[in-house]
Amino acid sequence: MEQVTFKREEILLSIGDVAKLLNIPTHTLRFWENEFAQFLHPVRTVGKQRRYTDEDIKTIEKIAHMLRIDKYSIAGAKRALYEQFHPEIKPKSILIPEDIANEIANFIKDKLIQRVSQPSGDLVAAG
Repeated sequence: MEQVTFKREEILLSIGDVAKLLNIPTHTLRFWENEFAQFLHPVRTVGKQRRYTDEDIKTIEKIAHMLRIDKYSIAGAKRALYEQFHPEIKPKSILIPEDIANEIANFIKDKLIQRVSQPSGDLVAAG
């Protein structure tokens, strides 16, 4: 079992208290705990009740803002949180050398010109 230490002055809030504080239903907090398990870790009492730290509450506020205000999907919010929690890991991007990109663009352009310049029997005249 993981041992958790807290600052003596830190106050741990119940799920009901967090729900009232942030105006988020308790069932939503439970759902987010499952969906965002990498980032949200409320501690449990001996009686298995959740207790949220200040850090947990800040994370919940970020999640709520991303989902409700910024209109992220859950997957998008997870990606954004991952990038915030792990800034040292940069997302991979695909870089195509300019000459190859130009070749691809010219190829597509030529194909479009061919298609437009060829008469098609599929077209029906409007009457």
